[in-house]
Amino acid sequence: MKFNLNQKELFNKNIEALDNIPLKESLKEIKSSKFKLILGKDILDINLQNTSDNTFLYENVIDELNTMLNTYNDKYLLYPVLYFYGFGNGILFKALLQNKNHQHIVVFEKDIEIIWTMFHILDFSNELQKNNLIIINTNILSEFDLLNFYKKANSIFLQFSRIYFLELISNYYERYNEEILKLNDTILSTIKISIIQYGNDSIDNLMGIKHFIYNLSKLLTHPHSEIFLKKRYKLSDT
Repeated sequence: MKFNLNQKELFNKNIEALDNIPLKESLKEIKSSKFKLILGKDILDINLQNTSDNTFLYENVIDELNTMLNTYNDKYLLYPVLYFYGFGNGILFKALLQNKNHQHIVVFEKDIEIIWTMFHILDFSNELQKNNLIIINTNILSEFDLLNFYKKANSIFLQFSRIYFLELISNYYERYNEEILKLNDTILSTIKISIIQYGNDSIDNLMGIKHFIYNLSKLLTHPHSEIFLKKRYKLSDT
């Protein structure tokens, strides 16, 4: 895939705004991608085709975007932190961050060629600079990296860790089922460690979080794949 000068400048703008140095360097090393850009008539209809197996990130870009937006506006409108597996085309994150209640969106991505491609197409610099959009390369992710989110008692990630859940951006990412389950378990374990560490802290905003510990064992053994790897809700008629 070849990009014009404006697209290359946009990529550099996104790269400069990216705070994750290892990811930044990895993206700068990429020279080409196996993904083909598929543009529809709608400005939001941006899909990617994996030319190695002829699969698409989305089955129907607009329908899936609307379904996700309806679900999050209905159920998770006030959540300050959201977690996703898969960067996709990134449009959902820009849309969700229009809601000021959503302070951070954490995105885990294994195939960074997807990020590399979309950094040439859409401007994420504002979301990246403000740390509203946090992108993590799962290929080099460590438990220490995850602990950084929860290492301070006043961390918003720790304060709202009891409402954590991991959402797939699209069904395309079901191919990483085993990795997603491992990542999810690692995050839950990290949250448990952090809560125990600050369990006796007197800060009011940690009140109630300790009770979450007692549910973690159930969460760790619950068949999460049946929850967050299932098909997305159908678009509401309302």
